[in-house]
Amino acid sequence: MSMFSRKSGLATLVEARAWIAALGLGAAPALAPAPALGADLVVQAPVPPSPSARRAGWAVPAEATLGASPYGPVPLAGIRLIQAGAALPEGTDAILPPDQASDQGRWIELTGSVAAGDGVAAAGEHLAPGQVLARAGTVPSLLARAVATGGGEAMLALLAAATPPGIGLGPVARPTISGLGARPIEDTSLGEGEDGRPTIALPDDPAARLLGWCALLAPPGGEVSAVMGRKLASAVGLTDLVPVRLSGGIATPLAAADSPRLGALAIAAGWIEVPPDSEGHAEGGAVTLHLFPPLLIG
Repeated sequence: MSMFSRKSGLATLVEARAWIAALGLGAAPALAPAPALGADLVVQAPVPPSPSARRAGWAVPAEATLGASPYGPVPLAGIRLIQAGAALPEGTDAILPPDQASDQGRWIELTGSVAAGDGVAAAGEHLAPGQVLARAGTVPSLLARAVATGGGEAMLALLAAATPPGIGLGPVARPTISGLGARPIEDTSLGEGEDGRPTIALPDDPAARLLGWCALLAPPGGEVSAVMGRKLASAVGLTDLVPVRLSGGIATPLAAADSPRLGALAIAAGWIEVPPDSEGHAEGGAVTLHLFPPLLIG
């Protein structure tokens, strides 16, 4: 997946969906039900196994970025761009957005600053060892099975099997859309794959990957009206996809838009889309909830 600038030119979620709709895709294939579990489906290892990047960017020691700005750039040697999902190099503790630094040869010139932990998923933040995803005797849903894979190639293969024919999941060789103005799925590209057919490169962060597939490729799960159980703040200029739990008509956010967790998606009913011109929703405000489709949770 290519690194992209977050300044401007990012496609909207509406544009990405229009690109997919123009393909005239058929219905998603019916998947054979999984067998009932003989034992609880339990997380065996932490996901991620070590601190990793939530999104593509410069892996930096946050302290070294203090005071950096376009008017007062700070030179720093020995740092590099890494992909979303990659382990943080030793000595780094934050991810600086790609457009806030530039390679000057012998050093990298920083024009932005970050705090420790910015853009980073801590070890075990997505899934902790011992977490139960489904009980013995039940048939695990596609969502539970996807979460249980931890977000690697097994998740991608599972989602590809449930994706409508006519579009692939994988690297995009000739992008039409490089990056979306939507959190947490900014690291999404759409275009032609290496085999020439329409392809989507979903984010490498496991929670963003799963949420991106739901928002772009999953069959509709319907919409319901709900009331916010607590205040939800949003970033102006970006569409925020926020997973929520639904109980008695009350929608409760389970994670911030820039830091979703697989564990939160496993118990979410769906997600709220906060438009780019909104600062969020007040507690008690009316919202529309996009439900996960039966294919995912049935």
